[in-house]
Amino acid sequence: MYSARQQYQQQAVQTSSPEKLIDKLYSAGIQACHQEDRNRLRDVLLELVKALDMESGGELAERLQAIYEFCINESATGDLDMIRELLEELREGWREGVLDTQPA
Repeated sequence: MYSARQQYQQQAVQTSSPEKLIDKLYSAGIQACHQEDRNRLRDVLLELVKALDMESGGELAERLQAIYEFCINESATGDLDMIRELLEELREGWREGVLDTQPA
């Protein structure tokens, strides 16, 4: 049985645009770093990799893939603060470059 919070979160994901879902993934990854939850962080990073459109994304998609793969490798035993900082910068760039340019 879902709690009210889980139901709200599930509905928020189901009704969000793909662009907003990427923002949510960045936030989930940052939260996982704060909580030192390496398994959750890895899951989030794998979802970010799967979300990349390598055909139309070109060089940007390739660079993001390299960053995500670096973070996946580091998440096993590396510095979570560094990964958190990278994800925060990527989230900010995503918000400025994608979310802020969309109509309300």
